[in-house]
Amino acid sequence: MTEASLASSDDEQSFQTLHENTTRAELFPAKQHKEEWWEEAEHEGSSLSGYLYELIQEARMYRDSGAPFIQTQDQTVKQLQNKIDDLQTQLEDARQGGGGRTHLSIDDLVTRILNEQYQSLDELIERISASDDVANHLQGQIENRLYSLAEKGRVEYQRGHGWRLKEEN
Repeated sequence: MTEASLASSDDEQSFQTLHENTTRAELFPAKQHKEEWWEEAEHEGSSLSGYLYELIQEARMYRDSGAPFIQTQDQTVKQLQNKIDDLQTQLEDARQGGGGRTHLSIDDLVTRILNEQYQSLDELIERISASDDVANHLQGQIENRLYSLAEKGRVEYQRGHGWRLKEEN
């Protein structure tokens, strides 16, 4: 039997409207997964079919390039647990050291870096910029800015590649 003979008359009519180089590929996911995919597709402004097609093509690219991207559940759980531990440590440090503040002040940074020894301005700048506080603050600020620019359509993100300015039409 051919695919067209398996379809109902309603399916056949909608199937016939597709481009002649396309064909039907059925997928039977768990209901929860399908709902998640629908939400992700809507967020991306795509149809479910188009969204899944892009994900499959992306996965094929990773596989063909030899990039390791499939992990076992144990590896994923271990990575997530390590990330949770890191975040909890950062949260505890922030609560103890900064009273829960989410911003950095130059006064705080300078007084933390200064000590009894004389230091040149270049040395102070180097020590301040190398501190974890500054790195974490910058990372958060940069991430927020990237997401804001993405919402405005000025930048785009592609999994496996990173961020870039959107090409103007």
